[in-house]
Amino acid sequence: MGTTETWISIVGSLASIGGAVWAFIEARKASKSASRAERVRSELVTRREMVELSQIHTETKRILSIVSRVGPSSSLSLLTGIDCSGIAKDVEEYCRLINEHSTHYSELFKNHALKLCSDLSDDIRSLADAAQQHEKKEIGTRIYHKINSFLPIAKSLADEKKETIATGN
Repeated sequence: MGTTETWISIVGSLASIGGAVWAFIEARKASKSASRAERVRSELVTRREMVELSQIHTETKRILSIVSRVGPSSSLSLLTGIDCSGIAKDVEEYCRLINEHSTHYSELFKNHALKLCSDLSDDIRSLADAAQQHEKKEIGTRIYHKINSFLPIAKSLADEKKETIATGN
């Protein structure tokens, strides 16, 4: 009878060890799966940020095109029928977009972006209220130059994010 209990004890011990090994293997699999899931999540966030930062670059080029209608190359004689309040509204929406995505910016870029929005706020109001052609052109040119000087910064950030994704860092 003593040997049966010994065998049962040995089999029980082996089953416990086997269960522990199995639990350890499953825990490692779960840990690897959790790590993979975290990597995928991180990559998705990074890609979303890249898309949003690319959107800032694209919108910067688009708004430059809109502002150029009253910018440095505009003709005073053609400014009579231009809806400057509509252009001012587009610039205002552009500033809102920049602020909306500011959480993705490095501190340096964030400073440039917030400074641009701050610098444009008075110009937006002035452009919306401008009545004379020379006023429209002066304010439009000022806005154009401010946004144009921001364009390389927007491109640089979008390119930096793309490179980060390409290298997998």
